[in-house]
Amino acid sequence: MPGRQINFSIRGEQYEKAFDAIASQFLSIVRVPRADDYGIDAYCHVRRPLDATSSTIGGAFGVQIRGPGCNLQFGGMNDKGDTWKAYEIDWLRTLGVPLYLARVSANLCQIDFYSLWPIWLVLGGSSAPFRIVCEFTDCSGTIFTLSGATQELGGCAGDGITSTVSLGPPFLSVSQQELNDPSFRGHAIALMDTWLQYDRITVIMLLLRVANVKGIREWRTNDFDFQRQLILKEWMAWSPTPGENIDSICRVFEPVITNLGWHLQHQDDPSAYKLIPGLEWLHSKNWLGQFGTSLLKGLKEAQAKGQSPRPTA
Repeated sequence: MPGRQINFSIRGEQYEKAFDAIASQFLSIVRVPRADDYGIDAYCHVRRPLDATSSTIGGAFGVQIRGPGCNLQFGGMNDKGDTWKAYEIDWLRTLGVPLYLARVSANLCQIDFYSLWPIWLVLGGSSAPFRIVCEFTDCSGTIFTLSGATQELGGCAGDGITSTVSLGPPFLSVSQQELNDPSFRGHAIALMDTWLQYDRITVIMLLLRVANVKGIREWRTNDFDFQRQLILKEWMAWSPTPGENIDSICRVFEPVITNLGWHLQHQDDPSAYKLIPGLEWLHSKNWLGQFGTSLLKGLKEAQAKGQSPRPTA
């Protein structure tokens, strides 16, 4: 509109520019054009120095950039109250990279990073969460322990439950001045790598519909004590309904057990024979592929002849 711009849009752009200016000291940042922004404001990689003149990158993830203020939420009803925003839940499920909240301070000088991994525990435990609300707190030097989501009935769609998860304090908080210190910058990179190591597996496992994950359970802001043992949260969900999710899990299990079997077989490890019952079960359900079928045949023939598992041909 000529001569006019909404203050909300101006402030949002300021937060994103501040994020670029500060975080680019240790991240490679690719901003998503506003017209293509469906929930991820930027895709990032951790930037690591190779030598005095070059760097490399790794550990891709997405960020939602926000200022200080209200909690983050997904799903629930639209503003008119007549449509369930199921597309927000579906969007979360399809993400192939970890998602982080980057909260920029009001003075545009500090960025707090929060992992959204607790959301995936709700997604793994319900096929259709009505609404997910994320609460968070400010930086803290006190250990925070992640607990389960609180649940409240009353939704009119999906599972009818509003699940509230706590993202706790930020696990990483950085400023321009702090990142000018090479030691702090190295610690920030190492801490981000640590969280990505677990969050990436969580996203991948639940994308594959394997509801068995581990994530960081206890943390405090900028805990650079990398010698301290991490306290992890192990989580799993299952269904008592016959047949539910079995196809999806077996699609993942079949290539894993097959590849493991080929390794053991060609390494002449007799443990390969212990995989035969699992391979036979997959075969009986028509889930065993070409490589798995060949493996099963070779192992059974070798075992029957009293030979080692390694193929002779």
